[in-house]
Amino acid sequence: MGSVKESITKKKIFEFCIREFARAGYANVSIRNISKGAGISIGAIYYYFSSKEQIGQFLYDKTTEIILNKIRLGIKKAPNDKEALRSIIYNLFDMSEKEPHLMEFILYVKHKEFLPDAPPICSSKPFEFIKNFIKEKIESGVFRDMDIVIASALIMGPVIRIIQLRMDNILNNDIRLYTESLLNGIVKSLFKEQ
Repeated sequence: MGSVKESITKKKIFEFCIREFARAGYANVSIRNISKGAGISIGAIYYYFSSKEQIGQFLYDKTTEIILNKIRLGIKKAPNDKEALRSIIYNLFDMSEKEPHLMEFILYVKHKEFLPDAPPICSSKPFEFIKNFIKEKIESGVFRDMDIVIASALIMGPVIRIIQLRMDNILNNDIRLYTESLLNGIVKSLFKEQ
């Protein structure tokens, strides 16, 4: 378990880097930039991270963990399968509204620049969790019998596209308002009976 000082330092690094990597790109942010922007000495940064790549790995792991926990908790609390889907959509839209830099980091930063061996984002833990949820619903007969990748695309494709439209300022409304209409389309596509 890390110390309070370590937690505060890592939180400052996370908050600065999540914004700057999304805004400027990983390659354009130096350790010196991180030091200045996060208000932490270069020595303190290297005390906790051996390289900028390790900071990138920390951001990737923390971000995917945040998203996974939000999705997992939403599904766990849902009283039925339709509400579980609503929860996935709403929580991703909610995070996009409340923590846009986090979603920009996940969707726009070129992770291969600093994580050459990392799986594509669509194979990260949150998306694998969603695929397993879908697989379970197909196997139990709730969802139509179809390829899991296609079923995942029917859910995540529109969700990610709406998030991108919001981040690109093409949609100016709070995207949480689109949860219900998107859910209705997904339900028609996936559920055997409605």
